[in-house]
Formats: sequence, structure tokens, C-alpha cells
Amino acid sequence: MKGLGYAARRWWFRRFHRSVRFGWMAVSSGARSNDLTRVGAGAVMIAFGLVKGRKSRRLIYKTSIDVEQGTTVRVMKGRRPIAETTPIR
Repeated sequence: MKGLGYAARRWWFRRFHRSVRFGWMAVSSGARSNDLTRVGAGAVMIAFGLVKGRKSRRLIYKTSIDVEQGTTVRVMKGRRPIAETTPIR
């Protein structure tokens, strides 16, 4: 069951900036050893990660098409197509 808790924590912390996870580990270990300096540093790292946030999505490609012109959208992963739409009219 220990592996399940690890997987759940990794899933949860993936939502935030990575400094939140490192800060949480510092706060936890500082609280266990009564080290207020480590708790404070961890809290600062958590606050920094929450302010910084995750990277926003980035637009890769944008185009426009004329009326009566069809197009197909193909999603590539590396050099391999992983999805394709039917022609859009």
C-alpha cells in the first residue's frame, strides 16, 4: 500500500510547480525534527511554487481557411501521427 500512497502524492503534486513538492518535503521533515528553519524554508518554497504556477499552454500552430475549402487536422507525436480528423468542410 505504500506504493499507492506514493503514486497518489505524485499525481496530486503534478498539478503544481515542482517547488511545491520540494517545499512540502522540507516542511514535513522539518516538522518531524523540530527544525523551524527548515519548516520556514519549505513554506517559502511552497508559496513561491503556488505564485509561479504551472506553465501555461502554448499555441503551436494557427491558420485560417477560405470558404468552401476543406482541411484535415492531424496530431503528431514526434514523427508519428497519433490522430486525424475527417475532412472539415
